[in-house]
Amino acid sequence: MADENTILKIITDDVNEQAALVINQIDKEVSMTKEDQIKSFKLGLKKETDTYLEKELNELRILKVTKASGAKLKTKRDLLSLRTKMVDQLFNEVLTRLHDFVNSDKYEKFLTDKVKTLNVSDGYFLVRATDEALFKKILKELKLNNEVKIANYQIGGFCYVDSKRGEEYDLTLDNSFKQQQVWFQNNSGLTI
Repeated sequence: MADENTILKIITDDVNEQAALVINQIDKEVSMTKEDQIKSFKLGLKKETDTYLEKELNELRILKVTKASGAKLKTKRDLLSLRTKMVDQLFNEVLTRLHDFVNSDKYEKFLTDKVKTLNVSDGYFLVRATDEALFKKILKELKLNNEVKIANYQIGGFCYVDSKRGEEYDLTLDNSFKQQQVWFQNNSGLTI
């Protein structure tokens, strides 16, 4: 029996030794699997974090560009509004001066000088209703007996129409004012 006990002990020791080797091997494999999974999770988490950070950065860039674009647009709108106010103020002042001029003594001389520049024959003159009497007086002084018709001019001046010769001269302050507005808008340099 002593031999049996010794053999049994040897077998038990051998089984325990084999079991310890298997347990060590399993522990190593579990540890390696655990480390691999942790590495894999860390890598995945890093990729996710990087993707999230890149997305956030892109959103911040877009927000910054949008704000800058909005600021530029607001600046352009403000400049356009300021330009419009300045131009309106300028032209309102010019209109006021023109109305003051047509109500002054200089207006009669202006009309007389303009009529003298024309080669008047059988045509007729178009004037504002308020200028009709003044214009007839000017024509009488210049020994011209052309017909004077009423036209709807806001500022003043006159048109001379000679149908026989196919000529028409627009010497109205209304037309001059409109031409100067167009010229100013095209050449003032006040573009946005």
